[in-house]
Amino acid sequence: PKTLETLAKKIADTTAALDKRLAPYSGPWEESLEFLRPRSDAPLTKYVNLYIGTGVNGDSGFSGNLSPSAQLPFGWVNFGPSMNRSGFNGSGGYLYSSTTIPYFSIKHLNGPGCTNHGEVAMLPNNTASTISASSGPSFDRANEFAQPGYYKVKFNGSNITTELTATQRTGMVRLTYDNKDKAFLHFDARINSQNRAGVPANMVDLTVDPAGKSLSGKTVVSAFCAPWGGGWNQPVYFYAAFDKPLKPAADTVNVVTPNKTIALQFDLGDADKTVLVKIGTSSVSVANAKLNVLGDAQFKGENPGWSFDDIRKLADDTWNKRLNTVQIDLAKNDPAKLTDNQKKKIIQFYSSLYRVFGGPTVYSDVNGEYRSFRQAKIRDASGQEVWPPYDDESNGKKVLNTPIPERETAKVSDYTYKKADGTTGGYKTHYSGFSTWDTYRTQAPFLALVAPDEASDMMQSLVAIAKQCGNFPHFADGSDDAWAMSGHNSITIVSGSYAFGAKNFDLASAAKFFKEATFDPNSACNNKRSYNTGSWTTEAQVKHYFTNGYFSDAAVSTVDSSIHDMSAAAFLKSIPAAALADGGVTPADISALFARASNWTNVFDDASKTIKDRAAVTVDAAGVAMKGPFKEGIYFHEATEPNYFWSFGHAWSDLINKLGTDRSTAKLAAMTRLNTLFSLTPDLSGPEPTAKQFNGGERSINYYVGNEMAFSAPWAYNWAGSPKHAQYVLKTILDKNFSNDPGGLPGNDDVGALTSWYVFATLGIYPIIPSQPGFAISTPQFDGISFWMPNGKKLRFSTGGKSALLDDVRFIQDMKLNGATYQGTWLPLDKIKDGGRLAYTLSKTPTGWGEDEALTPPSGPAGDYSKPTANPLPGVQIVQ
Repeated sequence: PKTLETLAKKIADTTAALDKRLAPYSGPWEESLEFLRPRSDAPLTKYVNLYIGTGVNGDSGFSGNLSPSAQLPFGWVNFGPSMNRSGFNGSGGYLYSSTTIPYFSIKHLNGPGCTNHGEVAMLPNNTASTISASSGPSFDRANEFAQPGYYKVKFNGSNITTELTATQRTGMVRLTYDNKDKAFLHFDARINSQNRAGVPANMVDLTVDPAGKSLSGKTVVSAFCAPWGGGWNQPVYFYAAFDKPLKPAADTVNVVTPNKTIALQFDLGDADKTVLVKIGTSSVSVANAKLNVLGDAQFKGENPGWSFDDIRKLADDTWNKRLNTVQIDLAKNDPAKLTDNQKKKIIQFYSSLYRVFGGPTVYSDVNGEYRSFRQAKIRDASGQEVWPPYDDESNGKKVLNTPIPERETAKVSDYTYKKADGTTGGYKTHYSGFSTWDTYRTQAPFLALVAPDEASDMMQSLVAIAKQCGNFPHFADGSDDAWAMSGHNSITIVSGSYAFGAKNFDLASAAKFFKEATFDPNSACNNKRSYNTGSWTTEAQVKHYFTNGYFSDAAVSTVDSSIHDMSAAAFLKSIPAAALADGGVTPADISALFARASNWTNVFDDASKTIKDRAAVTVDAAGVAMKGPFKEGIYFHEATEPNYFWSFGHAWSDLINKLGTDRSTAKLAAMTRLNTLFSLTPDLSGPEPTAKQFNGGERSINYYVGNEMAFSAPWAYNWAGSPKHAQYVLKTILDKNFSNDPGGLPGNDDVGALTSWYVFATLGIYPIIPSQPGFAISTPQFDGISFWMPNGKKLRFSTGGKSALLDDVRFIQDMKLNGATYQGTWLPLDKIKDGGRLAYTLSKTPTGWGEDEALTPPSGPAGDYSKPTANPLPGVQIVQ
């Protein structure tokens, strides 16, 4: 041991001496050394601020709808406060403007636009009074603390301290009471975030173990975004074990009331006034909830012991490993040596990266079981088939109290498939929580890129859901589907995930469901049609799209659907021929879908050069079909036409060409339109736009970074021939529209969509076309970023010692890939999938880098996205 210790010290001293000798050298020597360094994880959880996005943004008026709850990466359990919301703000269970906590609950969604979950309601108190869903004990901010995997708060008045931590499927509580004789813990099985009044007591259950060691029961999750989105209420079963005994049952304590509430009172001593509670949940049964905690001889439980600190440390270690996927050199420094601005920007980045891993979430139990998506049709008293909410969207209360139908129990082992090599494939974990319209642009490609194993299981989960309910879901929450936005967005989730690295799932079945969804107007998940307008959609409406190339009176749905047609075609073209054959897909199907990727042209008004709704096709007396007229004054859902205009990146060159009479006038018109959107002057000499000009809210005609349809717009400048404008805009947005304040996100995070945008924008690569494996290039915002690929290879970003975000050196003057000059503003994934070095020379003033027409990125259904430019460059190329 002494010899090893001496050797280790000598190695450390030699390394330190080498670092000191190389310190005076800048550029290639230092950067080459950094590129060669093996991965060594730094403590990064300290740079995560869980309160960013918990308050309302002053420009958009929307909260990030995030919570400082305790959660693991992709964990079902998201354990924290359930506060009262204001409108849709606070839909994630937390609103920073509030300093009262009505109750704690085991589950919340990360950044949703609609509220949901908040089940297994519990609250420690010093009296036997019941939970009030509208009010609760107060706290001071100085007595609240949160970090990844851990939440703590001390209540005023009662002086009770609550600490929460989590595993994937279980939560753990440490309660410290001020008075041993007033140690109460209340549960209310009826309450959830969507239904604060509580469901009828006959829908839920509570049972105290005769020995007084545990409480179990059944609670309800109300339909997501009811009455507009989901239909069915869902059960959540739970099992809670205590490490301290209960006092004898009495009239008001330790007895379940007819309303399915209970006030537990613990029998504590003077020496130890703490209580540990560990809680497991399941969509299947109380037995499975208990199994998730304790395990048995066959399945390992996630928290069989009683060490709160061990579970908390495991959570911190798990998060730290995920965060080290992207290592910023500055973050490895001693925090005391960082400037305030450096620390601020590092915190913004890692707080965003943390949120990227907040969903989708684990749904299967440790034994692989979960509640199926398959819903049999229900008949009313007269025998008429009905679906939730009994075809009545107007009565929200009726939806919230809809009975929970029985469902089959599914199991991951039931969904094996034949892989391309003839072997049998399967998946380990079933996931839910797919906010598909929001995440297909950013989060899905990112997760496939950095976590392909988990992303593959997520895609297999979507395939399993499709086998259960008929086709891919729209917004998969637990075991229910919801229409939250238009389009069959799961298609692009699956296609994009496959393109960026998630390859291990049932491709043949996916192909089959792609074909059914894109050609059969009756394709549906339970009662929700695959192609849709964001609400109840008829067979005739879908047929109109399939036949005529647009949804009547629904330009947004047409644009969304053209994106998914492109995604379907790209996926089907890229998978093995055997999977295509098994899925019943033909080359003609793929060609038809590529053609439909241009359906956006049917809602593009050539006269006004804008996107518009248009009336349905009519047939004249001669039997000739005529597209309906365009309509004026239309409403674009959650945004305006200028923001939707650039939402379909797969067709930007064609879109730009439609703006002029030739390529030159078209690009000029595109620049004018983009500069108007971003409030810029052509030469970038005007005043820098304000945060409000970049985030004006849903009805703003200027840029609205707070919602997904506008995410890609800054990079449209690359296709319009002025990458410098994109570089200017992106640095400004990152600087002005994101902050470390509670209102520091410009809009809802939408299960990681917005924070994934932040991460990509910081890296300077963005997946403009989710179904095509490649990136639009912009400026990396930090000098010295190591991006670790799943294969252990490093992709290294360097900017010559200056940082765009910290030193305001935002313009690219030159870019090299592995030492060779790179030409083009499109970077195919294949060029960096095994790591490499991206070295940039930056400038404080605008440059002409990437502007040449010959450097226009690939575009359109026929584009070759494996190349950096749309057309081959003349001369000998040295690009690697």
